Amino acid sequence: MRQNAQNESSVSSRIIKIGILAIALGMVMMLIAMGTGMGLQKAIRDKTISFSSHLKIAPFENNHSALSVRPINTSDVAIPKEISSEIDALYPVINMGGLLKSKQEFEGVIFKGVDAQYPKEKIEPFLLEGRFPNLDSLLSNEILLSKTLSDRLLLSVGDRVTAYFQNQNNPALPRTRFFTVAGIYETGFPDFDNTYLWGDLQHLQRIKSWEKHQVGGYEVFLKQEDQLTAIAEQIYSQLPSDIDVQTIEELYRSVFDWITLFDFNILIIIFIMIVVGTLNMATALLVLILERSRMVGILKSLGSTSGSIQKIFLWNAMYIIAKGMMIGNAIGLSLLFVQKNTGWIQLDPATYFVREVPVYVGILPVLLLNVFVLVSCTFLLWFPSRVIGKIDPVKALRFR
Repeated sequence: MRQNAQNESSVSSRIIKIGILAIALGMVMMLIAMGTGMGLQKAIRDKTISFSSHLKIAPFENNHSALSVRPINTSDVAIPKEISSEIDALYPVINMGGLLKSKQEFEGVIFKGVDAQYPKEKIEPFLLEGRFPNLDSLLSNEILLSKTLSDRLLLSVGDRVTAYFQNQNNPALPRTRFFTVAGIYETGFPDFDNTYLWGDLQHLQRIKSWEKHQVGGYEVFLKQEDQLTAIAEQIYSQLPSDIDVQTIEELYRSVFDWITLFDFNILIIIFIMIVVGTLNMATALLVLILERSRMVGILKSLGSTSGSIQKIFLWNAMYIIAKGMMIGNAIGLSLLFVQKNTGWIQLDPATYFVREVPVYVGILPVLLLNVFVLVSCTFLLWFPSRVIGKIDPVKALRFR
């Protein structure tokens, strides 16, 4: 009899260890899915905003084009006083297509003209060489070029390059400008790296024969993103009828629709891991109940209800689940910490817009995930624990 009890104890011990391992592995997978999924969302969103701002103010004709088609007067853009405190930066911009030519190669580009108000600190984290162009002078001939364009044109920092722009007065004779490469950036975002360069918007005003007070539009950075749509509507209400305001989500709808799908993928992984962990824990719980059927019979004979006995086993199961979760949290968070600080797992920037797997781990999401897993697993285990109600105390005490 003693040998039989030891065998039963050994079996239940192994089953419990398997249950703990399943919960731990599930937590690792859920933390990695959540940390990398939210990290990728944040990295792509922040990168897109850094290069395009939160809001774009421009004529309706310009909103459907990457280029500045029609000018607006700076006096037409009025920012309501009640939201001016929410704005981090507001600056004019002109976008114009052109052709860059080096000694050996040429490439089509979009010249993004900005002035000294441009918050260059937004783009400095992406600089590989050099610096952002100095726009404090009367007319700067410096430009910021992407690594993709500099490689194609065989240019480096300090090199001179020729730019050709369409001459609206005489299309057969293009406007020519000479620029010096002040810096080289890289985002991993093909929409920017393959197309844009930064420079002084005064060049584009002269090429387009626009006045000093005429620009293609304004870009707006906000201090907080929470009220993005509300602020856009407030600004729009103060503008002339021919000027529109677009949010970053409207400008890059396909990108933001794509990263929104990450939420669904994370939920699917969490659901699958909870189901797998619960099934393993249900097996362990049933083994524990059947192994201690004599104890259940004794408790019932002493007057305990099936519900009260059920709670005992559920509390025991909750302890086992919590133990597995602690192990899973330790492993999962450690792996995320290593990835965040080393970036050893790489991605294809042409597909994911980043070169390494980004990680974002917030305290609140991790706590909510742990609470959800613990509560949902314990709740689901209530169903297999109902087998306690079918145990007959007479039969349980008769056999041992």
